[in-house]
Amino acid sequence: MQTPQHSFQQQKLIQHHNLIWLLVAQGIVILPLLVQLPIWLWVIWGGALYWRWKIHVGKYQFPRSLSKSIISITAITGLFLTYQGAFGVEAMVGFLVFTFIVKLLELRTRKDGLLIIFIGFIAVAAQFLFVQSIWATLYAAASCMVLITAWKTIYTTGNLTAKRKLTGGGILLLQALPLMLLMFVVMPRLGPLWHTPLLNQQAQTGFSESLSPGDIGSLVQSTGTAFRVTFLDDVTPKQSELYWRGLILENFDGRTWTRKRLSRFSDRALEAKQGDVRTVNYEVLMEAHRYPWLFSLANPITADTGSVRSRITSSGLLVAREPLNTRLQYQVSSVDPRDTLINALSPQQRQQLTALPSGFNPKAVALAESWRNTLESPEQIIAKALDFYHQDFHYTLSPPLLGENSVDDFLFSSKQGFCEHFASSFTVLMRAADIPARVVVGYQGGRYEPSENYWSVRQADAHAWTEVWLDGLGWKRIDPTSAVAPDRVEQGIDNALQEADRNRIAAGQFSSPQWLTNLRHRFDAANYLWSRWVLSYDAQQQNQLLKQLFGGKEPWRIAIVFFAIISSLMGCYIALVIRPKWQARSPLQKGLAKFDRTCQQWKIQRAEHETLAQFCVRLETNQPQLADACKHLGALSQAALYDPKEGNQQQLVKALKQFPKDSLYAQ
Repeated sequence: MQTPQHSFQQQKLIQHHNLIWLLVAQGIVILPLLVQLPIWLWVIWGGALYWRWKIHVGKYQFPRSLSKSIISITAITGLFLTYQGAFGVEAMVGFLVFTFIVKLLELRTRKDGLLIIFIGFIAVAAQFLFVQSIWATLYAAASCMVLITAWKTIYTTGNLTAKRKLTGGGILLLQALPLMLLMFVVMPRLGPLWHTPLLNQQAQTGFSESLSPGDIGSLVQSTGTAFRVTFLDDVTPKQSELYWRGLILENFDGRTWTRKRLSRFSDRALEAKQGDVRTVNYEVLMEAHRYPWLFSLANPITADTGSVRSRITSSGLLVAREPLNTRLQYQVSSVDPRDTLINALSPQQRQQLTALPSGFNPKAVALAESWRNTLESPEQIIAKALDFYHQDFHYTLSPPLLGENSVDDFLFSSKQGFCEHFASSFTVLMRAADIPARVVVGYQGGRYEPSENYWSVRQADAHAWTEVWLDGLGWKRIDPTSAVAPDRVEQGIDNALQEADRNRIAAGQFSSPQWLTNLRHRFDAANYLWSRWVLSYDAQQQNQLLKQLFGGKEPWRIAIVFFAIISSLMGCYIALVIRPKWQARSPLQKGLAKFDRTCQQWKIQRAEHETLAQFCVRLETNQPQLADACKHLGALSQAALYDPKEGNQQQLVKALKQFPKDSLYAQ
């Protein structure tokens, strides 16, 4: 016969339905993390699942301390070798997942199950270190619901269906939702966990500090989004005017363009006129790309980048002080090019911006020099060069390889290229003709989303063009690609590529069915709203919101509102849930509830299977001073049971509510 102590210990052990739910919850929680972590962690997880199941069916024993030590040392060594000794965020997440997995081999009691569930909640938060989209948030919410369900299952003795268990977990999660939203709005913004850069995070834009033939052609095959733009006023430029400048490349070695490390010229090349000017105001929501440059239209004059320090360079570029390792929302005002005054270039600047490496591309240099000798003005030379591209050039994503003299090979042999080929060769021709010129890389155009009134600029919109200096006019944008493929600028890259190139684009992003394209646009719009209003909710936005809602951000204001909202929620819960249940109870049920609460002072509780008369006998034995009251109450309960007159039941209800007052039984 089992002792009470042994029976109690048996109740604390993990049962079959507990184990199944814990395994399911763990799998759902760590799946997004395992996708980002080394493949050998999948092997450890599979081995742990197999071992734990064998333990459950009685074929294996729990691992001993030596075995667990060997497994732990092996995993730590694997993480050290995988990340080459750099124990950063990813390595720590890997170690968290490992401990989460190996804890299965110690799973014996409810206490162990609770520990697994608590680690699971931490693992859910770790999911946001890799992905922060709205879909990742919905998946995390589903993970929490399964964890809560597994938590409840540990203490469930009845045989409930999986649907009822999940429903209970979902209800608990929904009940916590109002408080969660309130805490999100009012709690100080200390910076989310996903602001921490990951070791394996790759640059999103692909723009490095140099440009060679084929670089942008490779980038446009990406399906990712670079940034999204919302124009804040009624002034919205045409798609052909949307040139998002990011980098200026001025140094050329014969094949590759690179940017200057530090500008030696402190004067701005463009200065706004005094008085009123026409401006374009817009807000950019930019994805992380681990480089310092930000993207804007030409001639930015002001920029608000929040807590990220930034500056506008003398070349009219918006640059952050540090690499951008997290999503950033910023506002920019750019001046219309027609509203600018131009300073002259210094001799040093002109010399640098017309320099070419000696011995490279002799045919291109000779052609440009002939134009300079026969034509009267730089404008005529530019027009002649653009007319030259009209002759027999083709815009293609897969041009042939070029040799050491890449510009000569492109202009006089292959005549096939992408935007970087046209921009590079055109800039070389301009410099050879003694016209200051530079290559600009960034994005051109974008896709307008009318549902949310924003422009989505994709990696596929990456572009390169040329800026030339004209005395009296300043820097002027010249896009030689438009001379060969005008659709690229007017309608976007979707309509500029040939069929063969369109089929090469990853995942068929330009050739999907219309319904799939519309669905992708809806998903992108949802992610945009999520990123703009939730992920970008920083301290500055919080201060503005609190000022609008509460009149300020002082703690006493927030405390009053917090108390008012909590009180309102509690009032609604009492009115909608507790009060209807209480009103639905009969007078006898209410009297019994009052009687049970009274008996709690003597630390004695009526069992569910115990009649009131039986309980009164037990209560009388435990509390002799209540003997008369207990006997009277027992007699009333028997009378109400076997002689169900209305008067008997009323007397019983009255006695239950006023127990153990002498006035009821001293008759």
